[in-house]
Amino acid sequence: MTTSTCIYSLTDLVDASVLVRFGCQPRLRPLQFPQYRALLNRYRMDGPFRDAVDAAAEGLDLDVKEAHPVEGLILLPREGSWLSYRLKDNPKLGVNDRLVLGLAHVAVAARAYPTAADLEDESVKRISLADVDDFLRRLTDKLREAAVDGDGLAVSHPGLQAAWQLYSKLPPSRLTPTRQLSQSSTQRVIKEALDWLVDQGMAYRADELGPGHYRLAHRFRVHVREAAASAAYTALCDLRRAHLAEED
Repeated sequence: MTTSTCIYSLTDLVDASVLVRFGCQPRLRPLQFPQYRALLNRYRMDGPFRDAVDAAAEGLDLDVKEAHPVEGLILLPREGSWLSYRLKDNPKLGVNDRLVLGLAHVAVAARAYPTAADLEDESVKRISLADVDDFLRRLTDKLREAAVDGDGLAVSHPGLQAAWQLYSKLPPSRLTPTRQLSQSSTQRVIKEALDWLVDQGMAYRADELGPGHYRLAHRFRVHVREAAASAAYTALCDLRRAHLAEED
């Protein structure tokens, strides 16, 4: 955030807070709300107002990553922020549930954005439950190989190793009597991950492409780009790139 010597009116400060409030509702789109669109344009064009918005976000432990004309103000909670969400914050998820669901989230990111160039490419990525499930299952052997080094010693990725071992024991899909995906199937886990992204404005259901299809939003790519240094994401991206090279 830059330092500003401007004196802000109460209206300016209210407008800055309103824009942050809009940004905290990631499913809202500026094109649907004239006030949001006007404030977003002001943020992009008015330096002092941008400083005021950045300061308001900073006070909430948020960083403004982008003012996107379609997806709006993209905010990321800082590490340890009271606004950050971690799987372990969900009391309904046991340890094994968190491991498998976390693997599904990382797999979606690695499947869609395996390279640095992909993280800069603004084209819309499409993905499906079957895509992610097939990606992980085809890489099971590679994940097993990646768990040890050349001397046969265990590599220090215990979380990733435990996650894929749990994942590989589950069936791809199992239907309940009501024809829904069973909780004890990997595609149901992937669906939970993708539906959570939909709720956070980072993905859209694409039922016109077939059941279980989604489009990933620009907002999701920004989040992945910020987390690209994580060990699990890096490991899966390495395997994804190796797989793409084999296909070529």
